[in-house]
Amino acid sequence: MEKITIKELIEFRGKTSGKLKNNFAFKLKTRKPKEKTDDAKDSGGNYWAISTSSIYNTFKSGKDEFYDVKINDVLSRLANTDNQKDKVMYQRNLDILNNFKEFDLHHLRPLDITTFETVHKEQKIISINNLPIYINPSLVFCFERNGKKEIGAIALIPQLGGYQKSQLGMFCEMLYKFLHKHYSNEFQIAEDFCIAIDTFNAQKIIYLELSTGKIPRLIDLTVDEIKSS
Repeated sequence: MEKITIKELIEFRGKTSGKLKNNFAFKLKTRKPKEKTDDAKDSGGNYWAISTSSIYNTFKSGKDEFYDVKINDVLSRLANTDNQKDKVMYQRNLDILNNFKEFDLHHLRPLDITTFETVHKEQKIISINNLPIYINPSLVFCFERNGKKEIGAIALIPQLGGYQKSQLGMFCEMLYKFLHKHYSNEFQIAEDFCIAIDTFNAQKIIYLELSTGKIPRLIDLTVDEIKSS
């Protein structure tokens, strides 16, 4: 079975009739895994890579030095292209970079990260009620607090228009499930450092908001509904 993305879970929840939901669920449950080719792998590119890479580097390093360099680079690219699609892409990434100059990433990051974990491809699929749900952590990091080894993660989520809080919460919930599945035997999961960030709107969800009931947990509910459709 082909992996199911969180974006697709959100799309399923947005269907307005039982028939539309049933048809979409059937498609998700019966489609075959895509065959990856070298040509497909190298084609296209990440529309949001300019902004996402800068946010990634800022969080990982704990320094704000990447934004201005990248902003100047994008402004130069913008001035030197006549392609309208490229202009729109550069401007959207530029807007995100300018927003994140005012977004305090540092309080979302433990002071003393000891290591960053390598995330392998096969780890990114979590089986929930026998459906393969895909989550792509941007960074997984280890640190010590009060004499305990803890682990946290961030997921940077670029999406035109961004997400509602409840939708962003689904990414955060899956990020926690990822950490729990792969690291709970060795580390305590840091609920305050398990974070999904909507880069388009510069907003965040921390898992504590789900564990305390402030944001609903929707993953298991949605998967169960797909299974029964």
